[in-house]
Amino acid sequence: MRRMTAIAMLGLGLVLAGCGVIPGIGPDPRVDATPVATVVCPETYEEGYAEAGLVPPDFTAVAVLRCDPYASREDGDGIWSGALLQRLEGDLEPVLTALATPSDPRSLGPCTTIGYVSPELWVEGADGRVVRVAIASDGCGAPKATGLEAAIDALTVVDETFTPASLIESTAAKDAGCASQAGMLVLAGLDEVSGEQIDAVVPDAKDIGEDALIPYGLPGWPDASAVDSARLCDYVATVASTHSPALAGTDSIFVGMRELAAAEAQAVIADARLAPAAPSCSDVATKLVVVQPSLASGDAPPFTVELDGCQRLVDPSFQARIASAELVALLTTEG
Repeated sequence: MRRMTAIAMLGLGLVLAGCGVIPGIGPDPRVDATPVATVVCPETYEEGYAEAGLVPPDFTAVAVLRCDPYASREDGDGIWSGALLQRLEGDLEPVLTALATPSDPRSLGPCTTIGYVSPELWVEGADGRVVRVAIASDGCGAPKATGLEAAIDALTVVDETFTPASLIESTAAKDAGCASQAGMLVLAGLDEVSGEQIDAVVPDAKDIGEDALIPYGLPGWPDASAVDSARLCDYVATVASTHSPALAGTDSIFVGMRELAAAEAQAVIADARLAPAAPSCSDVATKLVVVQPSLASGDAPPFTVELDGCQRLVDPSFQARIASAELVALLTTEG
């Protein structure tokens, strides 16, 4: 009876511990990092990349280099996303102590499914070489509380370099009344159209019951005769993407805006409404236009057209269709 009670208490202890860690299960997976000549920010993980590890014991540290691959900066062109590399100096002893803290043994108990995003950290040595460091983790793989963040915050940023990757908010596009990119998700890709209504699942809807189905009407085409004008926002694609479901113009640059008078805009809408479902196609579009029709009562839902490549049309309900040669000509000719 005493043996059964002891086993039961052990089981209860593991449950209450959350991440029931049993000492001695697995060593610290980190090994000494190999010094390299330069920092790669962000790390691309291509062949020959620097493996993160411990700061070698014979490595004389002089600075910490922190890489944030999700930084942003604003200038006259707008807001850019990119990578920020900072050089920090000061009392490095608390940082090195935190980095040398052993990771906890691997847990055999339940762990929360939470993702962690931490800046990429490097340590520079007196000889100019750098090592990419891996921080200690707890038994569930989460960053271990070692005081590293506070130790780094106590350092002084003496230099930083921002490398822009993409313009996420264009000042020129905003001034023209256009989106910064032409991206629009295609819900139906090849030859099927789901209809004018879909059911949206809303979890935990207290006023109408759990997991209630709410009818949601997808945007439709305006009556061509009611269109007063249209704004054409032009984009040039920067990255080829052939994924399905496709994102038309997700990686694109705004290059200008044109306007169509009533007669031209009505012709565009009348033709676009007749576009059939798009067939399978992997050609890459380099030029796109977002058409924003205007009515007396306000703007109608926009749609996107690839002016080359597959020449798809992503209609207001996010269905992939194929633009006619006449429509492409109408949208290519400046109004």
